Amino acid sequence: MNRIQKISSYLLVVFNILIVMIPLFLTVQWIFISLKTTDVSNVINFFGMLEKTVQTPEGYVNLSSVSWTPLLKLLGFCADLIDALPFLISLFFLKRLFVHYRDGEIFTKRNAILYRKLGVLYLIDALFIKSLSQTLMILAVTMTNPPGSRYLSISFGTPNLSSLFYGVLVIIVSWVMLEASKLHDEHKFTI
Repeated sequence: MNRIQKISSYLLVVFNILIVMIPLFLTVQWIFISLKTTDVSNVINFFGMLEKTVQTPEGYVNLSSVSWTPLLKLLGFCADLIDALPFLISLFFLKRLFVHYRDGEIFTKRNAILYRKLGVLYLIDALFIKSLSQTLMILAVTMTNPPGSRYLSISFGTPNLSSLFYGVLVIIVSWVMLEASKLHDEHKFTI
């Protein structure tokens, strides 16, 4: 039990760092998105951190080659932020879960509910959020194209299927955890 509590404490630190660093990374990336990767040294670019490509119906587009207006930059940033939102929310759920683990509460109904929330979040991500963020990003990238070459594309593909699979899997795990919490409660109150 001590190992679980110790590892939970370490993971809480990692989750807190990620909650701060991911939005910060996205912000920095979009502030410098117009920089060509040849304009900055590898030290400043952090070996490709500022490079980002998006798949459009015409093929892959490097975002540093797009002529960005402030509004399109904001739209692209919002699309990236929407895409990262489920991961950020899941970090908050995982923080709560590992606080319970750190406190020695393993098989509880609260943990099972957190697992279910994570599973539902994966499903929402698969069914809506990935498609929405991809659509907004393609719109932001192709908006500067000449009329007739702008795209509004909604897609559902392999990334959606993997999130859908993981969502169902985590919901099943939450169901098992709920049953385990019932058994744990019965065992705890049995003399």
